[in-house]
Amino acid sequence: MKELAEDFKAIAKKDKNLFVWMAFNFLLSLCYFIIPLINLNPGHAKIWARYSDINNGYAQSDWWYLLSFAILAIALGVGHNLIAARIYTKRGKDTARLFLVITMIIVAVGIRYLLYIVDEG
Repeated sequence: MKELAEDFKAIAKKDKNLFVWMAFNFLLSLCYFIIPLINLNPGHAKIWARYSDINNGYAQSDWWYLLSFAILAIALGVGHNLIAARIYTKRGKDTARLFLVITMIIVAVGIRYLLYIVDEG
C-alpha cells in the first residue's frame, strides 16, 4: 500500500501529464458509474436492461443488472489507475499512458452501450 502511495506521489511530482490522464480516466469512469445508478428503478419488477440478439431488440431483465455496469466502472476507474501507477514505475510513462488510453476507449464504448440500454427504457 505504501508503494502505491509513493507511485502516485512520484507521478504527481514528475509527470503531471500522466496524472491528468489518470484524472480524466477517473472522471470518465465516474460518469459510467453514475448513469446506471440514476436510471435504477428498484420498484419495478422488470426494466429494459439487456440487449438481445433474439427479436432484434432489448429484453427485460431485473433492475440489478444495471448495477453490474456500476461495479465495472469502479474496477475501470480505480483499479486501472492503480495498475497504471504500477506500470509507470515498472515499464515507464509511455506504457502507462497507452494502458490508460485503452482503458478510456473501453469506458467510452461501455458508456455508449449503456446509453443505448437506458434510452430504450
